[in-house]
Amino acid sequence: MQKVLVAEIGNETIVVKAFANLDTENPLLLGQGISLRTEYDGDFRTGLQFAVTDLEKDIGPIGCLGDIPFYGVSSVPKIHTMKVNGAIVLRGGFLPATEAIMNAAKLIYEEVGEVLVLDVGAIATNLYSLTSGPVPQRTVEEDLGVLINPLPLVRLIGENRIVEHHGEEWEKLITSRPETPEQMVFSAEITSAAITIALKRHSGVSGNCGPRDLSNIRWIVGTGVALTQLPNGLEIFRESIMGMEGTLFSEEKIAILLDKDCIMSSLGSLAATYRKAAWQLMRESFGVEN
Repeated sequence: MQKVLVAEIGNETIVVKAFANLDTENPLLLGQGISLRTEYDGDFRTGLQFAVTDLEKDIGPIGCLGDIPFYGVSSVPKIHTMKVNGAIVLRGGFLPATEAIMNAAKLIYEEVGEVLVLDVGAIATNLYSLTSGPVPQRTVEEDLGVLINPLPLVRLIGENRIVEHHGEEWEKLITSRPETPEQMVFSAEITSAAITIALKRHSGVSGNCGPRDLSNIRWIVGTGVALTQLPNGLEIFRESIMGMEGTLFSEEKIAILLDKDCIMSSLGSLAATYRKAAWQLMRESFGVEN
């Protein structure tokens, strides 16, 4: 079984996803391993090795790392290379996560038509729209991070509203991995707000962007750890968007989908080499059979 690994370097963690059979009719996502991000002088091999070790607990021995194609994606600015004096050698260095997700969005556009992707992340929310216009559009909303520093987002929502919903000690609910019911409810509220605000800005309803025609969007896809880790992420995503149908989008039915495996970034790094497999695995993550 030929395996391919993709390392996703985040602001706090490193995630290594393992894929298999990417050159066949039955590509597989085997599993993933997670480690805290550790680095020394720009060298991420220690953190990567910890993540690979965690991956092996999930799927068993993965073989010699030097024999496995290894790709890298980074959401951390200015990280595009890594020292390679060891078993782990990344092919092509680190692809910026924004570029990887744009690659995935382009693949969707080529297959189904106009698409809007919302990446709700730890430190920012990014939007990508591919329409009939000549140039794909991306907006980066750095004040709409949900997990690492949500204070700017809370100010946009209104701190009085947050206090009303979650109490005076609401800041204790801030966490990168919500687990308690109270943390989940808080995270769900600010995630929903990030989606709505970012979409209004991207479309030109508010903010400094000029108006964009999103009336022919076929698919709206949500990804990013802040959204996909919530147990009711798809419901939150749909409710955040539905009120804008008929205003921003066509009244004809559009598909609102969740990247439940949070896999778009990895698949965007693989799309050039394994296009057919990337498209199939993406659909599976979205829950779309055909």
